[in-house]
Amino acid sequence: CRNECLYCALRCRSARQKAAWEPLKLARVAMRLWREGRIEGVFLSSSIPSDPDSVVELELEATRALRDMGFTGYVHLRLMPGTSRYLVEEAVRLADRVGVNLEAPTRDMFNELCPDKGSFREDVLKRLSWAKRAMDEAHREGKAQYGACRAGLDTQMIVGALEDSDLEFLVAMDWLYRELGLRRVYLSPFRPIKGTPLEAREACSLKRVLRLYQASFLLRDYGIRLDELVDILGSDGRLPDEDPKAALARAQAGRFPLDPNVASYWELLRVPGIGPSSAKRILALRSSGVELRDFWDLVAILGQEGARRAMPYLDLGGPSLSTYTSGK
Repeated sequence: CRNECLYCALRCRSARQKAAWEPLKLARVAMRLWREGRIEGVFLSSSIPSDPDSVVELELEATRALRDMGFTGYVHLRLMPGTSRYLVEEAVRLADRVGVNLEAPTRDMFNELCPDKGSFREDVLKRLSWAKRAMDEAHREGKAQYGACRAGLDTQMIVGALEDSDLEFLVAMDWLYRELGLRRVYLSPFRPIKGTPLEAREACSLKRVLRLYQASFLLRDYGIRLDELVDILGSDGRLPDEDPKAALARAQAGRFPLDPNVASYWELLRVPGIGPSSAKRILALRSSGVELRDFWDLVAILGQEGARRAMPYLDLGGPSLSTYTSGK
């Protein structure tokens, strides 16, 4: 790789041995594994030994070969910052998911972590916006057998490599979901690697990444606004060390208890223990004339642990949770 990303074991000046796949060989191996039922798809990425377009051409060469061999499985392509638009558009046509790594939540952090990887706005965000336009156009043309970015766009950021705050990640994820329609923002906990400029830095807590993921899904799937999550952050800009949905429910105690027999889908999603699938199931039961009357009705939908979490925030017009859990 020609780049000097501070966190990377395979950065340009790394002494580690490096190797690469030939596109056709990779395609043949993947095809054999797929036919044998040992894989369902391929995730294809690369270092950047030359210019971005040359690298992405090799990725696309492997992908074209796979599709020409009859591969209809899942292909996820990681494009390089600075990739030309026509290659981004071809990647969207051939692959089921496409992404460009953001690496950091802000331009300044990106420049510090990846000093020679290009422009945060022009080489990364603009490529994601091109991919979104190509994806939207492909989806308007109809359902394809494979490819057409059916699984949406994604990116990845590294958590804890610098003095970052959860607020910075939340702001970035909220924007990516709203403006670029990303399906997923992957978060990678920083791990110090010997021989890199950040080798002495402390590793990022896995629990911190978990809380950020939970908050990310609240923004993407639960109708929770960014400003609501900001209200539960500590003075250091970090999420509390608990499920952010539970913390938010306590902070917004005035919203509860809810009657699950009349609450809307989006109201139900705010209840700890209730997710999109269970909220839809509650609505389906209601539409068929079934009401939730007690704790055990909740257990049938949420399981016992989910029902225990949800019960304090619901009004079923009957006995409280303690009636069912006393002595346990």
